[in-house]
Amino acid sequence: MYENYFSIGQELTLIKEELQDRLLRYATEQSGYIDEKERYVIEMIKADLKDVEHALAKLDVGAFGIDELTGEVMSIHKLKVMPTARTNEDLFVLW
Repeated sequence: MYENYFSIGQELTLIKEELQDRLLRYATEQSGYIDEKERYVIEMIKADLKDVEHALAKLDVGAFGIDELTGEVMSIHKLKVMPTARTNEDLFVLW
């Protein structure tokens, strides 16, 4: 099944690297005080990174594309749009 998700895995890996780079830039650019807006942005980046890492871990163990609540197979076409989705409900808004 992993072969079906290979391109998604590549995309997730690139996203992970980009998010890590953004966090590193925030850490090196900030010298002291971080205002509320910047703190919010950092927390959103961390949350996105956590979702990407979760999806990559699911790929590694062969659980990617399986709804975490129902165990049903999720649409690969929708997962290509939203690869961090955990349930079919997350994908419902796509179409």
